[in-house]
Amino acid sequence: SRRIDIIIVPYAEHACALLYFTGSMLFNRSMRQLADENNMYLSQHRLHVGVIRMGKNKVNEGRLVPTPTEESIFQYLKLPYRPPAERDY
Repeated sequence: SRRIDIIIVPYAEHACALLYFTGSMLFNRSMRQLADENNMYLSQHRLHVGVIRMGKNKVNEGRLVPTPTEESIFQYLKLPYRPPAERDY
């Protein structure tokens, strides 16, 4: 049997949600780790820059940045865009 997930998100969150739901688990973890290493926070809802952490705890949430497209998320992370079909690793 097959399963279909229908996800409804606010328009401002659609690029982050699309990135999250079209990537493999490893791909998503890698993207989030890269964001963490660059003082950012990436989730299926939003991207923040200028995040300040003490250890694993966020001391400052940073600044929410607009992510109108998946490409914009890749640009903030300084990565070449990778379409969903190439997100298995």
